[in-house]
Amino acid sequence: MPVLTLAQIASYATQMAQTPLVDLSVVSQYVNIAYNMVSLERGIEHTTREQLAFASTSTITGRVALPGDHDYTLGLKIAIPNSWSTATSRTTTWKPLLKQPAQWFDAGESYATGEPERYADFAAWLEFDPSPDSVYSLQLRYARKISELTTSTATPILDEQWHWAVALKTAELVSAGFSSDMTRELQNRRRYGEYVSGLRLDQTKKRMDIRGMRVQYTRSWK
Repeated sequence: MPVLTLAQIASYATQMAQTPLVDLSVVSQYVNIAYNMVSLERGIEHTTREQLAFASTSTITGRVALPGDHDYTLGLKIAIPNSWSTATSRTTTWKPLLKQPAQWFDAGESYATGEPERYADFAAWLEFDPSPDSVYSLQLRYARKISELTTSTATPILDEQWHWAVALKTAELVSAGFSSDMTRELQNRRRYGEYVSGLRLDQTKKRMDIRGMRVQYTRSWK
């Protein structure tokens, strides 16, 4: 599938909605609404939204601010220093932290300090239990929010197969907003559903390596 720009998505959408007189600035708003809806479609993962960030804990607040584009957390690891391996260097082990609901921290009323074992993401920060007794390095895996498409040459961050899905969803929304013929809205909704149902999802692609690594053994009878 080709990579589509904001201008191209808007053009295709107005053609399918048969509303050529709608101003591009207005259609662009519908494109961004459709873009957000497609990116948040239930049960669909988009690996292009996945990000990696590094930070350090603080012994003062016990909290770490989340990235500004953070949508939801996928995993968190902490670097635990080991014993000195040589006279000048130290080895480090990256250990995953267990996620807990934020209210669990309040119920536990734990004010102990030490090596963090659990975390919660609450509001715009991460909280830890026990509270860090030192400065620890963190590795955060998370899904980022999508950014609004503001220029005519801007492209969605989603895999290019989803760009046409954004165009189809935009056509559905524009039809609903500007067409007096309800059949156009229903037609474009059907087009969107049929197209998306035939796509290979990112979570399916992730499992392909697992299937490929399976080894089968045959038993020899003698």
